Amino acid sequence: MSKKYKNSVLIEDGIITKKRNNDLLELYEYLDTVNFNNYPEIIDINDREVKTKYIKEEKYHEVSTGTELIKTLSMLHYKTMFFKDVSKNKYKNIYDKLLSNIEYLTKYYETAIEEIENEEFMSPSHYLFARNYSAIDSSLKYAKEELKKWFKIVEFKSKERVCINHNNISLEHFIHGDKNYLISWDNYLVDTPVLDLYKFYKKEGYKLDFIYLLKVYNETLSLTDEEKMLFNILISIPPKIIKIDNEMDNTYNIKNTYSYIYSGMNIVRENK
Repeated sequence: MSKKYKNSVLIEDGIITKKRNNDLLELYEYLDTVNFNNYPEIIDINDREVKTKYIKEEKYHEVSTGTELIKTLSMLHYKTMFFKDVSKNKYKNIYDKLLSNIEYLTKYYETAIEEIENEEFMSPSHYLFARNYSAIDSSLKYAKEELKKWFKIVEFKSKERVCINHNNISLEHFIHGDKNYLISWDNYLVDTPVLDLYKFYKKEGYKLDFIYLLKVYNETLSLTDEEKMLFNILISIPPKIIKIDNEMDNTYNIKNTYSYIYSGMNIVRENK
């Protein structure tokens, strides 16, 4: 008998056993009604547990580049898309939250570059940061200006386009077996499709050819103009670089952050 645990989930003899989650069971029932069955097959349900089929993953190039994942995600969004009333303050709250973050990061990075430029001798990580600082500055300025334009468009909208968001999209939570599967649905929610796309980009999508992935996504579901704007704004807001004691790690973190920023800049140019 083969038995092992992974993240508090029991995997035994080709069956996964998890604690019963009624919200997820309702979700799966709904997905069935819209003919989206790209989740592990449920084998048995009792009052405490749910048993699902263990999916044996097949490795191949399209999975590692995210192509099959984005196809599955776009189909999820397309099949669960609907319009709902939007609260009067929702877009204003989004605007205020994003603007506050942009202004905070602008001050944070202005202080950082000022301190670095006053150093007599720059460390390798500080030199890398200073040499590419204009990318941070221009990204934040673009995000702020585009946010103002976006808000003028959506400020008085009474309806919004929403869908089921997996809300934990990553290559780790995608399996290609006999077909494509999304797993780990515990954080799912109903919101704009931009949310899944942005979170996937932020987690690991920036390391992939995301321009191509967006084209694949749009073959099934085209983003609206305001959705494109919001996505462009979100990916243009750079992560906060936290300084740590290890110089090698600092250099890696700064290099990785600039990879994120330059990838976002390229996407914005293509995605307007």
